[in-house]
Amino acid sequence: MHVENKVAIITGASSGFGKALANRLVDKGAKVILADIDTKDGERLANELNYNKTEKVAYFVKCDVTNYSHQAEMFKAAEKHFGGVDIIVNNAGIAEKRPLWDDDRGVWKKVIDIDLSAVIEGTRLGVLTLKKQGRGGVIINTASLAGLYPQSMTPVYSAAKFGVIGLTRSFKDFGHNIRVNAVAPSFSDTKIISDVKELIMTMAPLVPVEMVIDAFMLLIEDDSYSGDVARITPKYGVSVIGRTVAGTEKKAKL
Repeated sequence: MHVENKVAIITGASSGFGKALANRLVDKGAKVILADIDTKDGERLANELNYNKTEKVAYFVKCDVTNYSHQAEMFKAAEKHFGGVDIIVNNAGIAEKRPLWDDDRGVWKKVIDIDLSAVIEGTRLGVLTLKKQGRGGVIINTASLAGLYPQSMTPVYSAAKFGVIGLTRSFKDFGHNIRVNAVAPSFSDTKIISDVKELIMTMAPLVPVEMVIDAFMLLIEDDSYSGDVARITPKYGVSVIGRTVAGTEKKAKL
């Protein structure tokens, strides 16, 4: 896939991976629908991306991904402003703020709602829309290394990301010229780890955000990837599980 003139919907687009990916895509000639609950940063990013452009390449849509009518609005915005969509990135996510055993109010349910249930709905709407359009496209789900290896500190987050991996792999060779893939990065310098960044850095180095964006672009642009998961770690960089990535000699194993 050549992303020039393609249209992407990105959730969680106001910061972190979403913001960095939006910048990379626009730099390569794509157009973007920026979906996020953070209106201030979302509109600021849209203005930055549209600056000095002869026509708009970015629109912001306020979106709480747990509100499925909001998700539907993202696709309506893509149709209204750009005539459809080619790339859907289900990226919005949160992490646990307290140990599960101390969560007597069931706040853990919000992690499942945002990190798994909303990704399922985004994938459903993405497949439905791409099938209707009839020209194919790609869906990228943001998982985590915690979706490949259990995390005792954040068990619910890990459970949600395991679900995202399972969902993505279930679309292996789905057909209709529609591909569904996932990225599974280790800890990176984004808002999701802001409260525990110093602790994490004592355990392992952070993955550069731009390396994670390299993985997104690999899975978007290389049509051979379908139902695949790109793992990103400080030690091994980008490696697609069970596949050989150009420039490496061995297949990445789970």
